[in-house]
Formats: sequence, structure tokens, C-alpha cells
Amino acid sequence: MEFKNTDDAHLVTLLRDGNALAFKELYDRYWLYSYRLAVKKLGREDLAQEMAQQLFENLWDKRDRLIITNIKAYLTISLKNLIIDYVRRNIREESYLDHLKAYFDQSYGIVTETYEYSELSDMVYTLLARLPEKTRQVFELSRFEYYTIPEIAQQLNLSEKAIEYHLTKSLRFLRANLREYILLLSILLLS
Repeated sequence: MEFKNTDDAHLVTLLRDGNALAFKELYDRYWLYSYRLAVKKLGREDLAQEMAQQLFENLWDKRDRLIITNIKAYLTISLKNLIIDYVRRNIREESYLDHLKAYFDQSYGIVTETYEYSELSDMVYTLLARLPEKTRQVFELSRFEYYTIPEIAQQLNLSEKAIEYHLTKSLRFLRANLREYILLLSILLLS
């Protein structure tokens, strides 16, 4: 069945019923528009492509719950929300990494021009990957997404004490490992 001449409202109704061909037609009609809007807002083609793709993945995932009267307006608003979430998430991560850098610079007096922010960032993500899944998840929700302990406990269906345990565990782990990393870096820079 081909939907080239079908109006958007009918395609949305078919989409809600799980019709993959209706979804494909909406994708074909609006992907380029969404991509160009994302490029305009983000200034990066690679990121814009990811955002446009995520937009349509979300549309498919939520298809049975959607009440859409104007698909183009819905996609525009949803894309803008995706972009805002992305920007907020990156600002939070950068803010936390700046805080970590300042903490270690003040605590250990290691301030050098060769000490790169990106190295610290890479090291933090490498270390986070070594944490147990639940501990890493609690840390990220707390430090990158700024959820409170009660909010994390509710979201992960854990007690607040368990959340506190995971946070303490992750912070100790990061401090210990980053201390060694910074000490090694300072020795290499001074030699």
C-alpha cells in the first residue's frame, strides 16, 4: 500500500495503529525538514542527524500514546525539546567536570598549562565505565542529571540509603583513581 497522496492526519491515525508504512511515509516527508532544523539550531551536521533520527525513533516508540493534530508542529516541538535536553545534559556534564578539575587543582596544587580538560573528562568516563552498573547509574543521575536522592530512589526503586551507598562508593572510587592519575601526570610533567 502506498501513502504518497494520503494526508498527514490519516497517516498519524495509521501510525497510532502501528502501520510501519505510514511511519515510513511520515519519515520520508519530514526527516529532511527535521534534520535541517536541527542543523540550524546545533550548527553540527553529525549531531543534527542523530537528533533527527532520535526524533523519529521516539515517534515510533510512542506511536500508540500520541494525540497529534499537526504532525509538523509536533515534530518541530519534539525536536526542540530533544535539542534542549541535549544541551542541558552537556552543560551539566561539563559543569561537573569543571568542578572535579577545580577540586583536584585546589586539593593537590596541580595547575599546569599542559593539563588538559579533555584528558580529565576522558579519564572520568573511563573510570565510570569500570563502576558496577547500578553505582554508575546512580552517580550519573545525581551528578549529570541533578536528580535528588529521593528522586533517584523512586526512579530506580531502591531505598534512599542504597542510593547514598552507591553515591559514596562512586565518589570514593573516582577520588582514589583520579588522585593516582593526577599524581602520575604530575610526575610525568615534572620529569
